[in-house]
Amino acid sequence: MVGSNAQKTISAVETSFEILDALNELEPAGVSAIAEQTDISTSTVFTHLNTLLTQGYLVKEGSQYRRSLRFLTDGGAIRQRFEAAQLLEEKVSELADITGEIAGAAVEERGYRIILSRSAGEMAAGDEITIGNHTQMHWTSLGKALLAHLSSTKRSKIIDHHGLPRGTDRTFTDRAELENELRKIRQQGYAIDDEEHLRGVRGIAVPILDDEQNIIASIGITGPRSRFQSSYLANLLDALEYVKNEIEVRTQY
Repeated sequence: MVGSNAQKTISAVETSFEILDALNELEPAGVSAIAEQTDISTSTVFTHLNTLLTQGYLVKEGSQYRRSLRFLTDGGAIRQRFEAAQLLEEKVSELADITGEIAGAAVEERGYRIILSRSAGEMAAGDEITIGNHTQMHWTSLGKALLAHLSSTKRSKIIDHHGLPRGTDRTFTDRAELENELRKIRQQGYAIDDEEHLRGVRGIAVPILDDEQNIIASIGITGPRSRFQSSYLANLLDALEYVKNEIEVRTQY
């Protein structure tokens, strides 16, 4: 076998992108014009155009093709994620400054909670968790806020694959009990980690959603059990909800 897996490509996919690049310059354009521009046979061009048309990426008007608004939809979703990542880093730092606690943002990847951004305020006792740190979704407030807002199918696949290992004696390890907890999180709009990952540590987090109410990320605050009592958590939730609304408004509109 010549070359590594990382170097392998699918020629048919490359051809489709070459045709789309040509359309970028020519549209609207017919099969012959695209074939001449790309030096690809008309029969091959027609097959690829028909495939892209069927998948909703092209519009055909008479014998002319142009790219559809599907690209605008996909591009908008990418823009939302990019802008959200920038805003999350900014707002995590802001939350740490305002509250003095450890603030963080996370995303789901491969069924884990992955830390995207993290910042420690002046009252933070110590923060050894690094960017990119991953752990079980059901262990933390950030992870549970994410898990609660995934589709039931994806949530089931994650639990089937990773199981529900114990972090502490307070971790949800029963599937039915966890589902009840996640339902509660969706209803109330926030998640709490009550020493479920580490003894003596509590956390509170909220989901960040896109304009179709799909989960983008979660943002939250963690700290010592002694300080993170009910009235204090309520104040932290106010700060989180304000930041959540700001991020969602700025990325959705």
